Amino acid sequence: MNRKEFIQATSLGTAAFFFLGMGSFFGKSPNPLEEELRKPFEMIDKNVVIIGSGYGGSVAALRLCEKNIPVTLLEMGLDWEKSGQKFSSMINPGHSAAWLKTKTIAPFFNLFSLEKYTGALDRLDFEHIKIWLGRGVGGGSLVNGGMAVTPKKEYFKEVFPNLDAEKFYSKYFPLANKELKSNVASEEFLKDCSFYKFNRVGEEEAKKAGFKTVRVPNVYDFNYMEKEYKEEVPRSAFAGEVIYGNNHGKNSLDKTYLKKASATGKLEILELHQVNHITQNPDQSYSIDISVINTKGEEIQHKIINTKKLILSAGTMGSLELLLKSKAMKQLPMDDKIGKDWGNNGNFMTGRNWVKAFSGGTGFQQSTIPVGGIDHWEDKDRPFFVEIAPLPMGLNVATSLYLMVNKLKKYGEVNYDSVTQKLQLNWDQSHTAHMKDNAKYFLRTMNKANGGTRAHLLFHNGFGADVCYHPLGGIVLGKATDNYGRLNGHKNLYVIDGSLIPGTIGVNPFVTITAIAEYCMEEIIEKDFA
Repeated sequence: MNRKEFIQATSLGTAAFFFLGMGSFFGKSPNPLEEELRKPFEMIDKNVVIIGSGYGGSVAALRLCEKNIPVTLLEMGLDWEKSGQKFSSMINPGHSAAWLKTKTIAPFFNLFSLEKYTGALDRLDFEHIKIWLGRGVGGGSLVNGGMAVTPKKEYFKEVFPNLDAEKFYSKYFPLANKELKSNVASEEFLKDCSFYKFNRVGEEEAKKAGFKTVRVPNVYDFNYMEKEYKEEVPRSAFAGEVIYGNNHGKNSLDKTYLKKASATGKLEILELHQVNHITQNPDQSYSIDISVINTKGEEIQHKIINTKKLILSAGTMGSLELLLKSKAMKQLPMDDKIGKDWGNNGNFMTGRNWVKAFSGGTGFQQSTIPVGGIDHWEDKDRPFFVEIAPLPMGLNVATSLYLMVNKLKKYGEVNYDSVTQKLQLNWDQSHTAHMKDNAKYFLRTMNKANGGTRAHLLFHNGFGADVCYHPLGGIVLGKATDNYGRLNGHKNLYVIDGSLIPGTIGVNPFVTITAIAEYCMEEIIEKDFA
């Protein structure tokens, strides 16, 4: 498609463009479409485009490249490895600490000013919830704690009744864990390591309170960690690095799936390419409107990429925004199920103070990488999973921090406001009330058995109902798409990311997202790329 054909196919065509222009002539405010069409832009054709380099996009890229299919991957964030820059620690935040913000945006202790930069961590703020996201080549894998948890089979069946659970647990979950390089820390190491006192205390007190504890796999290389403990290699987990990125040790996607895909010679990664919206063309191809930005977030180039096949892997919030915005601006055909069945994966933060207060607390030095959990999922009245989380702020604390994952009793809904040009989220305290009840029960049980108090100074009087690390749903597999991620009403548009999971999966979700991506791409490549 050339420039003339693109303008004719966009919105109401050239006649509408003329009348839109007359609005400015008579002194009215410029129309966004008019301004857009006046911009000079470069027109490019690509066979296959993937938007987003998180778990779904990375799986899609590798599996297509392995089949000798050239792929162009668009990432709005920075390619940190190529840039040669270092990720910053939690107590010394720098360029990687926040996406185009002038102040840190961590879940707590935001006392640091920043230079505006395309950092690795972003946060979307809604009235009742804040959602943390990864930005950069590797997506959320750059900034998460690396907990590689496979969900319970029975709950997976409950969430996805139409999928073959046996095949997932015999094939796709093992494949995902292998490619992600999941591993488990040795008990001998954890027993003696001073940086894991917080976890030992957490497990001991949970057992005393009658809870079941579990060892949790991670994508951080524990062989590397044992060396960094001995100071034989540069420190990362023991240097306060995690939510602003890890410089060493962590097998993020740029070191696993994307590295293998790049080695094929078939992958083109375009960093700092921010997609504005998508247009469907009469021939069922797609035109992608892109702002190429610099590290200050300023547009330095405008591109239109035309593609025959488009894979949307921009993450739950990114994919929803692109689809809903493109419907509002470009009349992109959209199923009414888009935006439904959204959830926070049952995320709820809480904590306890005066934990071992007279015997060293939870440790002055704390690793940033969690290794332990509390499994209370079998309780019919109060099912939950708890991550025993670190608080690596270099303080001599007697505080235990917990990330709870709960079931959902009420789903949220995502919409797009054409006036404000922002996402709207139907989500309030009624969606998290039962999670708060679970947190109260958990804290009371822990404190009754061990002593301690609620961590009143953390979050909102000790309860973080507005903290979300794992947004899921809105483009649910088998509802808004077919059973393999093909978007309803479209022939060449696919969704492969966390938005396919309806609201919650019961544990940290990236292993599930990866497994579902493997399952979807196997079918899509066989049937649609033959």
